[in-house]
Amino acid sequence: MVDILGSIFSSFDQVFNPIIALDPNPKNPILTIFLIAFLVSIVTNLAQKYLMDHEKLDSMKKKSSEFQKKMNAVRKSGDAKAMSKIQAEQQEFMKAQSEMMMMSFKPMLVTIVPFMLFFWWIRNSSLAHVYVSFPMFPYWAVLTPIWHSIGIFGGGAPDPTVIFSFVGYYLPNAVGWFGWYMLSAFALSQVVRKLVGLKSTF
Repeated sequence: MVDILGSIFSSFDQVFNPIIALDPNPKNPILTIFLIAFLVSIVTNLAQKYLMDHEKLDSMKKKSSEFQKKMNAVRKSGDAKAMSKIQAEQQEFMKAQSEMMMMSFKPMLVTIVPFMLFFWWIRNSSLAHVYVSFPMFPYWAVLTPIWHSIGIFGGGAPDPTVIFSFVGYYLPNAVGWFGWYMLSAFALSQVVRKLVGLKSTF
């Protein structure tokens, strides 16, 4: 198992170390993390495109919405006969809901293990030392101090002097590699969906 993981991480080194070396700032490869966010978004959205039947999913969502409206109307009417009929239909509705959920989870089930290994590799690579300082307004606008306090954007400590101790000095309004990755992925999400031919989520 250790040998397999070693081989996987070694392949990541061979692919990404040359990219990090080409980064305009190899000591703080912000652009490389941005590129990784773009590539992960591409893979995730391609998995959604080709592992899900979007026409069927849209049809099932529409039927689900119509059934919910119908059920609410029957409940308000108090018609016992109609209620008995709708309860019989509910079995089919629950079956369709389960199928819809499994279809939605399929891309995640396929990509979760490779992504977990990839992010594990990042945490033990030079990319784990990436940091980005923001102007005060955007730093507070995305609630970064809250994410710091629960150890998400900076690596596990609410005190930025601890989070970014590897640079040897205080970094105001800064996020670590994962915070920068999340912000990049969010900014790229709709662009990538359009590139691969998926509907916008907004």
